[in-house]
Amino acid sequence: MKRTQLAAAVLLATSSVSAFAATYSVTPLPLQETARNNFGRSIDEAGKMLSVVQLEYNPPVDVEQLENDTVFFDEFGEDLDSEEDAKQGIFSDSDYSTIVNFLIETSGASQGQKLAQYRTYLTDTQDISLVPGLDQITDKFNDYTRSVVSVGRDSLNGDFIVGDSTGLVVLEPYENEDGDTFNFTYAESAEQAFIQVSGQTKILPPVDDTIGGFGSARAINTNLEVAGFSTVSFNETVHEAVEACGDDEERGDLPEGRCLQSIYAGSFSVPRISSVFLNTSSSFLSAYLRFSEINATIWQVDVNGDVVSQETYPLLVEPEEDDTQHFYTLAYDINDQGIAVGEALTGEYVRFTRPNSSGQTESERVATVFRDGETIELLPRDENILSQAVGINDNNWVTGAVLRTSSDIARSRLFVYNLDTQEQQYPSGFFTSAGVTANAINNNNIVVGSTDVSATSDTLRETAAFMYNIDTEEFTNLNDLVSCENTYELIEAVDINDNNEIIANARIKTTSKYVSGVDIITSTGETLEVDSVVAVKLSPIANGSVEECEVPDDEKPYERKAASSTWFGLLGLFTALMLRRRIRK
Repeated sequence: MKRTQLAAAVLLATSSVSAFAATYSVTPLPLQETARNNFGRSIDEAGKMLSVVQLEYNPPVDVEQLENDTVFFDEFGEDLDSEEDAKQGIFSDSDYSTIVNFLIETSGASQGQKLAQYRTYLTDTQDISLVPGLDQITDKFNDYTRSVVSVGRDSLNGDFIVGDSTGLVVLEPYENEDGDTFNFTYAESAEQAFIQVSGQTKILPPVDDTIGGFGSARAINTNLEVAGFSTVSFNETVHEAVEACGDDEERGDLPEGRCLQSIYAGSFSVPRISSVFLNTSSSFLSAYLRFSEINATIWQVDVNGDVVSQETYPLLVEPEEDDTQHFYTLAYDINDQGIAVGEALTGEYVRFTRPNSSGQTESERVATVFRDGETIELLPRDENILSQAVGINDNNWVTGAVLRTSSDIARSRLFVYNLDTQEQQYPSGFFTSAGVTANAINNNNIVVGSTDVSATSDTLRETAAFMYNIDTEEFTNLNDLVSCENTYELIEAVDINDNNEIIANARIKTTSKYVSGVDIITSTGETLEVDSVVAVKLSPIANGSVEECEVPDDEKPYERKAASSTWFGLLGLFTALMLRRRIRK
């Protein structure tokens, strides 16, 4: 639906809004033929963008593993268009989709080929290039294995790319005590921070690399300082498990590598404060990471991507000696002065009520600044239930979100805070109880993110991409600054550079496709329309003017249709990777 732009036109005509005076053109990233969905991650000063694709088309299939190491043909063979062709690697579009869906759904199995749902591409709206993370090219496919989840999170002129990657999946044949051979397949490490320079990927090592350790790189500045977090220690439970895997009698009838993988398997998922987080829950942290300490980490690298030095920032509080809780400090962004921001656990728990839920207990998280070796709490704790900093610019403006109550219901709210002057702003969005999520800030003091656009539902609210000008305190819906002919509904602004170019996520109707990329045709010869999420680039139009769109009576401003569960579900799957950042240097 197209929403009216009259309000924005009036605002532009009567206010000083030089930063917003131009309208924006919308250009989709050239990834819609690559995958069903793609999510914007960052845009740098050269206009190079990172986008993560989901459900990529035409993945390779190892038919030998499929037949010998899985139950696929036993369970689904009769339902295929041609079981015999499939065993020869000849797939109809329907059979191909069935096989790939099976491999994705069984990715946690001990055997069988592994296919990653997410990979990252670098693009400039014309060309694309893969950011493979720790994946490798294999002779079997003459291409990457696609077994690795690679998430590029930030780039510097497209030349230096940082992010995190799961370990490469290896195949290890193992003959058990009964003489039977099993082909175990597993990732050879937990998630690792990486930097890609000149097409070469290098691991940014954690402080404690017990069975590989864990790390994530979130941002890079012009001085080649990389901000993120990594493991600095593990408690005795992990070390005892590692020793047991090294003992032939204790680990049982399986190879040592597979035993170790059972220790570090799992994910690290800290959501935005608009979502629940509890540091004792296995749904957020694997046991390996629950029994670790994770600290904000700054890696100094050289022009080749080699680590010159490494600094970690301590916990906000010193745990008691017998305290077995998981603690962390996490850095999400860094400016050119080397000041990083993020969040930390306090060791306390808070109880409050989120929309459409009863009261619940969560871990207390607070926005933090990392500078000069110190971890510093940023905001008054008694004014906010939770807080989280996601971005900092070179003017030392910090942005993020706080959780505050409105009518006894807790929702996220935007904050900006200046480290030099202590000036603070807490804009409320388009209405009093609107949830607002900041994603990035540039050196023009413009914040971008997503916000609720109507209060029709407590839980399933439509969102829109916004920009907020700190200097003029203006809060603008980006959908109001694009052409009336635009068909992309801008649901989230993800990043902004100093040219005020924005990468955003948008919803659009597309045709449903097989995993081969071929349109699905119904028995009546028609295609099916589905909601997809795609990344788009918003470019300012010099001397442009805001259009006033005519809106049909049944599509009045902010009277929006209920969102399809399709793209909400896809975004939900992506929650662990969307801890966004970006400040332009």
